[in-house]
Formats: sequence, structure tokens, C-alpha cells
Amino acid sequence: MTTSKVLRCVRDFLKPILILIIIGFSSIGSVNAANAVYIFGDSFIDTGNAGPQGFPYGMTWPGYPAGRACDGRNEADFFAEVFNLPLPTPFLELKNDSESLLGVNFGRGGGSITYAFGYTTLDTQVDQLETLFEKNVLTKSHLSNSVTLINTGVNDYSSRNINESFQVSPYSDELKSLVANVVDGISFNIMRLHGFGMNNFVVANLPNMPCSPFITAQSNFSACRVRILILDQTKAFDHVFHNGGDFGFTETLKPCCYNKDPLDSSQHCGSTDSGGHRTYTLCEDPSKYLIFDGIHPTQAGWKVIFNLYKYDTRFTIGALNIYEWINTYEL
Repeated sequence: MTTSKVLRCVRDFLKPILILIIIGFSSIGSVNAANAVYIFGDSFIDTGNAGPQGFPYGMTWPGYPAGRACDGRNEADFFAEVFNLPLPTPFLELKNDSESLLGVNFGRGGGSITYAFGYTTLDTQVDQLETLFEKNVLTKSHLSNSVTLINTGVNDYSSRNINESFQVSPYSDELKSLVANVVDGISFNIMRLHGFGMNNFVVANLPNMPCSPFITAQSNFSACRVRILILDQTKAFDHVFHNGGDFGFTETLKPCCYNKDPLDSSQHCGSTDSGGHRTYTLCEDPSKYLIFDGIHPTQAGWKVIFNLYKYDTRFTIGALNIYEWINTYEL
């Protein structure tokens, strides 16, 4: 099959999904076959490339800001635990090239496909891996036995809606064009990574975003040789939003940390005034809240979401759950 046909195959597979994002993970039993984990995306998986966060980020774990847009561990931490592998080092914190053999997190807060917020795009993140590949530090043999998490796309849509929401008319053509650009960008970079030897991909769709102008649709596996497990985050988040009490949450719609004036967009979780006083309200127990800072789930939230992918058969596409996917491909 030619490269153009394979790219078309992947694009046709992803197109009904419209765009991909989010995963939350929880510690499970040992999975020892994978060499390393390589992560690409935005603030849902960034563990340090965007720089340090201020308090109260990190309040649950490790007790201080640790480069995550969360009160504790995020999806990248839990993802690595699935495979019993060390947490991938943020690309900007690599001490030497050989450290990349243990896994790398290329994700960056604000990242996107279309350079929406001006931060590191998926193209650039894959370029960073390509540099290590061209140096023969990362080889096809090594990467073929590694696992890739791709978690990006929400910023491409949210940046557009910050200015003005999509309408049925006259923006329908604009929306179709944006969706095509985003999906093509993800498809193209999956094929680039596949060309470096990567075969094992975990890709997630969008979380439940009521203002988003599209509907995530399910899709069957294509005939391409990439192993894609779709995590139906839209469905998973919707389930937890509406059944939070079943998972121990007392608040699912109200965040743990929020600006005292929610309508003042210049202030946010962690902000202080000129006198150093907090301009935000912080909950006492993040474990009772699904959302930490208005967009990012708490550590408890991530754990619950991933447990749906891990144990339930309703929230994954391409396999009954993540265990079956791991066992099918002996990862």
C-alpha cells in the first residue's frame, strides 16, 4: 500500500471522530513488554514542558507545583503506570539524548494542531522526536515496541470559540475546514510516527464540551497497520458529570479552584493581587471534585475516568477496554 493510500486510510478512519483528546489513567498490574512511552499533546498530558505552575497546582501530589495543570498526577502519570514504565521525561528536561530511550513527553500546555494559541504544535513535537531518530538514538526497532499516546485538538476548537462561537450558518464551511485541518494534522503525524517505527497508538477523543459545534461519532478500525484504541471521552465525561455521586464526588460542575469573580477572565486559579493576596477560592478536599481549575480534572477525576476505560465496555472503540487492547497486541 502506498504512503498516500495509507494516509487516506488513517484519515478516513479518524474523520468521523472529528478530533481527539484526553485520557486519565490509574495504576494497574504490571505490563512489561513495552520498551517506553512517548506522549504528544497539550496541557492534559504536559508534565513540565510549559514550565512550573504556581500554588495550588500540585497540592494533592507531590505537595508543590510539578509542571502539571492539576492538583496532582495527570493522565501522563497514570498512562505510564499502565505499562509499569517510568514516567517519560519532559522533552525540555532531557539531560542527554540517551535518556530518551526511557520515554519522552513532548506534550506542551497550549499545544494544538493549527498553532491556535501560539505554542508548540503536534508537528513541532513530532519534529523533536524526529531529531532523536535522525541521530540514531531512537531506532525503528526500539520504537516499534513502544507505546504512543496522542492527546490533542481541544485548543484548536476552543481558540476559535473564544472569539465567536460557530453557528450553523454562515460558519458551517469554516467549521468543516477547521475539522479537516485538525484531523488531517493528526492523521499526517500518526503516519510520520508510524514511519519511524511506531505501531502502538492510544488516541482519545474530546471530553464533553457543551459549547463545541460538533458531534463525536464512533468508527470501526480500518485496515491500516496502526493499532489505535479510541477512548470515548465525550461519553465517559458525560457519564461522570451526570453520575458524580456514584464515584464519590460532591461537585461535578463546580471546580475546586476558581476565581472569586468567575466572570473576570484576567484572574484564574493561582492568581494573586498586587499585595500577594489570593484572588481565587480553593476547596478543602479536591478528591470530592471532578474538575480542579475550571477545565482540568482533579487527580481523583482522572482516576475515575480511566477506570471507565479500564473496566467498562462502553467507553472504548476498537477493543472492549484497555486491558483487551493490551492483551491483543501483547504490549
